Amino acid sequence: MTARGEVDGPHHGAETTVSPRGIGLIAAGVALLAVGIGFASAPLVLIGATALAAVGVSAAWIALHALALRRRVTAVTREVVPGTLSAGTAGEVTVSVGLGGGLARSLRLREQAAAELTGGDATRAVISRRPRAIELRYALSPVRRGRWLLGPALARSADPFGLAWSDRALGEARQVTVWPRVVDLAASAGELMGSADRAHAGARTPAADDASLRDYRDGDDLRRVHWASSARRGTLVVRSEEQQGRTTATVLLALPPSRGALEWAISAAASVALSVIEAGHPVRLIAGAQESGTLDAFGRAADGARVRLLDSTVDLQAPASTTESDRLLVAGAARIDPGHRDVVVAVMEPAGSTAVTALARLGEGGRAWAMVRSSLAARARAERTVEQLRAAGWHAIHTLEPEPIESAWARLLAEAAA
Repeated sequence: MTARGEVDGPHHGAETTVSPRGIGLIAAGVALLAVGIGFASAPLVLIGATALAAVGVSAAWIALHALALRRRVTAVTREVVPGTLSAGTAGEVTVSVGLGGGLARSLRLREQAAAELTGGDATRAVISRRPRAIELRYALSPVRRGRWLLGPALARSADPFGLAWSDRALGEARQVTVWPRVVDLAASAGELMGSADRAHAGARTPAADDASLRDYRDGDDLRRVHWASSARRGTLVVRSEEQQGRTTATVLLALPPSRGALEWAISAAASVALSVIEAGHPVRLIAGAQESGTLDAFGRAADGARVRLLDSTVDLQAPASTTESDRLLVAGAARIDPGHRDVVVAVMEPAGSTAVTALARLGEGGRAWAMVRSSLAARARAERTVEQLRAAGWHAIHTLEPEPIESAWARLLAEAAA
């Protein structure tokens, strides 16, 4: 018999199961034993006792196999590629079980994985044997943001007659982080932030040939190279990070009470924030009362900023009600200074009057954008929220589910440019 591998949902550590054949044999043995004793029939008693003894031998066989397994398993390691998964993006897991003796030729392994990591579908694993190890490899199809469990692996011990089997846990479970699904908005965000930079810097920006330029250093972002001055000097020069005056973007995320709307909102907010990082600008994400802090996107810091940003979204939860959602939105808006120079991008649903009032003060200067998403039933409320934000100086659009994020973002930028 060769080793086999399967992937299924989570179980408890160790489970022993009697097969239908075993249950039938036990029932027949008890019945024959009772009838034999009642009629003083030695042959019936012998047959019944033999049936029950077979079940006992099966249990002993499984116990010995499980004991041998526990002694001979030397190590269990699990590698997930990529290290952090994203919803909608495939991954792969490799489980290596180190074994001694000849167990590798008859071992049946089952890997446990949360349905959120496999899409709820049955998954077959590819098994490869080595002299003293078994390697089990299978694909992941994460469908939801969050933290989900992989493992432990289960090794099945079964008797030769198929009367019962026992699953024994090997190794420990591992928690896997799944980032939200994101879309690429970098090109349009770069255009948006470039316009904001020019509006913010204006005449106060030093000329490109003054002390704001310095020599290029290894690790500097090539987007900061001033090509005209570099060509004139014959060496690469970049704008000094301290004097560049890069505009910061604040992404304000309102947390909807429904799970489906929450995942769309988180994906949209994360996509916008990542696009700002790709454009070379600092960004911060405010989700209710929770804030990621300002994440600098300069040079090598950009990669760390992406990770920190996405990590900050993993544990976000839907509020209990629309009232609570509005309260959190007001708390988030309060974290932005009244005299702010940030570009503000809000991802939200129809809001009550208190929340709209809190947002209105951020629209001065025309540096605030909002995507207001709603279902068809809440369309009128959403359009009213958009009108109120526009009256306060916001650039705002209504997006009706299930409009894709890319489409809503493109309409918002078009509305702002009009």
